Amino acid sequence: MIENEYSTIKAQTFLGKTLSDCQVLIVDDEQASRLILTSVLEEFVRCTSTGDCLIVADLCRDIKPDLVILDVNMPDKDGITICKELKQSAQTVDVPILFITGSVEPSSQDICWEAGAADFIAKPIVASTLIHRVRNLLQSKLRLDLLSELTFRDQLTGLNNRHYLVTEVPAILKNTIRENQFLGVIMIDIDYFKGFNDTYGHVDGDKCLVSVASALKACVRRPKDCVIRYGGEEFLVFLPDTDQQGCLLVGQAIVKTMYELNIVNSSSPNKMVTVSAGYVVTQPNNNVKLEDIINDADQALYEAKQSGRNKLKGYLKNY
Repeated sequence: MIENEYSTIKAQTFLGKTLSDCQVLIVDDEQASRLILTSVLEEFVRCTSTGDCLIVADLCRDIKPDLVILDVNMPDKDGITICKELKQSAQTVDVPILFITGSVEPSSQDICWEAGAADFIAKPIVASTLIHRVRNLLQSKLRLDLLSELTFRDQLTGLNNRHYLVTEVPAILKNTIRENQFLGVIMIDIDYFKGFNDTYGHVDGDKCLVSVASALKACVRRPKDCVIRYGGEEFLVFLPDTDQQGCLLVGQAIVKTMYELNIVNSSSPNKMVTVSAGYVVTQPNNNVKLEDIINDADQALYEAKQSGRNKLKGYLKNY
């Protein structure tokens, strides 16, 4: 019976991605429990397990699990506390949590739901029930990931798109205000890109955009930072918790990296693809609007273009 379940599940795909591509993190202080869970699941998903409840957040950052299976009762830090911490982190808020619990009391179940659980399973574990619960949670996760990809990703470059800017970035601004942090915003424009398209054609123009986007992602490495294709050959970079010096360093790295791509552009005085960039750094308050910050970064970009292009201009702004 279980072998049939395995063969069915292993064959299932969701728009090209199989469940075997998914990573499950098992957290249980009892080695025997970890071994049982792993032996049941490793036939159709990738499994990582730990008995150290204090390193769960670090593990999640390293392996980026698609599902976390948590024992409720553990020493040092219980599963409920770990779940709440994962749900408070932007990196793991969307990762479903499956609780393993020895209690079937309604009050215990309510605590799991309130902590942010996606589901729970009672001990002793029935293998077929575990398989179906894990399969359903992972399929739901894959659907949500795909929806997010289609909704928020620019299909050419893989960067976040304008819809992401409108719907998700306001939350970044609100969190920056709440934490009383600085926010850096950089606007980037590819110099003489119309001339590039006219000279080499739109196919090479698209290849150029993809190369620039990849280089941008390499320059902006923190998980909480984001890069957006603003439109055409324009890009926006948002750097939460970044002061003027930090924003300056990132902006300089972007301008330098683009030149070092060595993409020929005969229509440019530099004979290479370059970018101009403008930044603004602010410690925003509740009165500031996102569009005001973007407009100021755009003004700084204009100044960079006016001063000869292939440059970075910017300033600290109080609203």
